[in-house]
Amino acid sequence: MLFLAWRQLMARKKQTFLILLGISFGTLLFVSISGVQLGMRAYMSEQLLNNTAHVLISGDENDIDPIEVRTRFYGEDSVVKWISPPAGKRAEARLQNYQGWYQLLATDPNVIDFSPRLSTNALLSNGEFTASVGLTGTLPERHARISSVERYIKQGSWQALKGGANNIILGSKAAKNLGVQLDDYVGVSSGARAPKPFKVVGIVHFGNDQIDESIAFAHLKNVQTLTRSPGRVSAIAVALTDIDDAPAVADLWQLLSTDKVEDWQEANKMFMEMIKVQDFTRYFITTAILIVAAFGIYNVLTIMINQKKREIAILRAIGYGPNRIVELILYQGLILGIAGGVLGIALGYSMSVWIASIDFGFEIGGRNNLWVSFDWKIYATAFATANVASIIASYLPAWEASRMTPMEIIRSD
Repeated sequence: MLFLAWRQLMARKKQTFLILLGISFGTLLFVSISGVQLGMRAYMSEQLLNNTAHVLISGDENDIDPIEVRTRFYGEDSVVKWISPPAGKRAEARLQNYQGWYQLLATDPNVIDFSPRLSTNALLSNGEFTASVGLTGTLPERHARISSVERYIKQGSWQALKGGANNIILGSKAAKNLGVQLDDYVGVSSGARAPKPFKVVGIVHFGNDQIDESIAFAHLKNVQTLTRSPGRVSAIAVALTDIDDAPAVADLWQLLSTDKVEDWQEANKMFMEMIKVQDFTRYFITTAILIVAAFGIYNVLTIMINQKKREIAILRAIGYGPNRIVELILYQGLILGIAGGVLGIALGYSMSVWIASIDFGFEIGGRNNLWVSFDWKIYATAFATANVASIIASYLPAWEASRMTPMEIIRSD
C-alpha cells in the first residue's frame, strides 16, 4: 500500500513538489521564528532571574492608605474631606522576620538555595566624576548559586567580595563613567553621609547599557555598615528545584507572613504579557502558512483521485475495501507531511545557524549576535504540526474516494 501511494504521488511530480515546498516553508518559518523568539526570551528571562530569582521575598511597602487613616482616626462611618490626602510610606520596607524565613527556607526540599539582600541607592565618586547606582549587598557565595551573575564578570572575580575589606563590583558602564578600572578605589555614600572608600574588585557586563550603568554589588555586611543598619535585610532571593513551581510556592508562602512574596512571573507581568503576544504571533503565522499548504494537499489529492478513478475502481473490484482506500490516500498525505517536515526542519536549522552568526553591530547580552534557541522541542513541534496538517488535509479526499464503487466509476466515465 505504501509503494502504491508513492507511485501515485510520483505520477504528478510537479504538484507534489510544490506542496512539499509549501509544507517545508511553513515548517522552516516556525523553526526559525521560534528559535529567535525563544532565544531572546531565554536571555531576557536570565536577566530578570538575576534580579528577582525564582521567588523574591521582600518587606511590605507600608504605603499610607487614606481610607485606613480615616477609619483609625475618625471612625468607619465618618466623612472626611482631605485638603491634602495622606500619602507616602509609614516606614522603610524591610523584612520583619528574617530568621523565621531562614529556618523555613533551609528546611524546604523545594529550595536549592537562597540569598539575603540589602538594596539601597548609592552615590559613587571618583574625583570630579559621580554616578548614581543601585547598590545590592549580598552574600557572594549564595548569590552565585541562585543566579548566573558570575558568567557576566568581565574583569576581576565575583568571589573577591567575600573578603572582609570594603570591596565593590561595578557595572561596566558605571565604571567607564567614573573612569575607574580594576583595583582602583571609589567613594561610596548613602544619603547625606560622607563617602567611604571601596576597592573595585570586579567589573560586571550584562550587555545592557541601562543595567550596566546603574548597578553595583558589595558584601551584605559592608552595605549594612554603609547604611548604618546592622542586621537589616530588605529581600531574600530564592532558587527552587523547579522554576515552574514558583507561582504555587509563592502563593503558599504568602499565607505565612505579611511580607511581600512574589514569583518571578508575577514580578515581571509586562514581560510575561509580551511573551504571550509573541507566542500568538508565531503560531498564527505558522498556522496560516500550513493551512495554505493543507489546502494545496487537499486540491492535489482531489485532482489525483479524479484522474485515478479507474485505478480505484480496479482496486475496489479486486477486493480492496473502503478502509484500504482511505489508508492509501492517508499514506500519501503522511508521505508529504514527513518529507515536508524533515526538509523544513533541515532548512529551519540552517537558517537559525545563519541568523545566529550574523553580526548586527549592536550588543545583546555581551555579544553582537542574536540569541537563538536550538531546543529540540521546537523541531518536534514543527514536525508534528506539519504531519497533523497533512493528515487532516488528506482525510477528506480519502473519505470521498472510499465511498466510490466500481459501478459508479464506470457510469461516470
